[in-house]
Amino acid sequence: MKKLIVELLAVSMLAGCSGKTADTVPVSSASADTEQYACRAIDTYDYTGDIPTSDAVDESYYADTLFAGDSRMGSLSLYGTHPDAEIEYVTSLNIMLIKTMKVDERTDGATLYDVLSTTTKNNIYLLFGINGIRNKTFDPWAEQYQEILTMLRENNLDSNIYIILSYHPDYISGLTDDELNTQISDLNQHMITLAETNYCYYLNPDYALDGDDGKINPDYVADGLHLQPSGTHVLEDYIATHVVRSEDYVKEVCE
Repeated sequence: MKKLIVELLAVSMLAGCSGKTADTVPVSSASADTEQYACRAIDTYDYTGDIPTSDAVDESYYADTLFAGDSRMGSLSLYGTHPDAEIEYVTSLNIMLIKTMKVDERTDGATLYDVLSTTTKNNIYLLFGINGIRNKTFDPWAEQYQEILTMLRENNLDSNIYIILSYHPDYISGLTDDELNTQISDLNQHMITLAETNYCYYLNPDYALDGDDGKINPDYVADGLHLQPSGTHVLEDYIATHVVRSEDYVKEVCE
């Protein structure tokens, strides 16, 4: 796949969803005939591919991390092992109503959009989509997601934004297996496109959660969809070992 070359504003950090342009830094030689070189930071990360396996992050990572999404994200709140992480979710979240639906387990009446629009976290993970799985088209859904990403990019220029694809549930009422496969594939392709075009990272949790039949391991879920403790810990381990680090992808080039 063709690599995306993104020039960043700052040499020091690889931003998740910003599409930034690097500062040029003149460098002088020690000779009498001093030459000026324009130096820039080049992001060589391939936004069209899955995040490669990395060393696990330590606990300090989670103090600067927000997990936001629907009730599936609530499993991290119920069974997760990272108390410093901020986890905000809405049961039966309709992304089209993200500006009006109140966050679970909060008393201030904040919506999930309120949380996202005011966060200053450096790492932002998003898990949306399963409640719209019966949609005839995901185009309006993707337009709403784009609005959220645009807002996050404007408010958090240097934040790393991770889009979590929808893992494949055991079943969804009202859909045959073939229909569910098609809908999940279509939904996830929309999210992959959003990640590619907004320079966000995307995580595919199916790699960690699926059984041999391509559906979620039944030991990981209580109702075919929502993770129980064992599944939550598998997802946590997958997230911790799939983190993009700037030093691996940002290179300084002087011309």
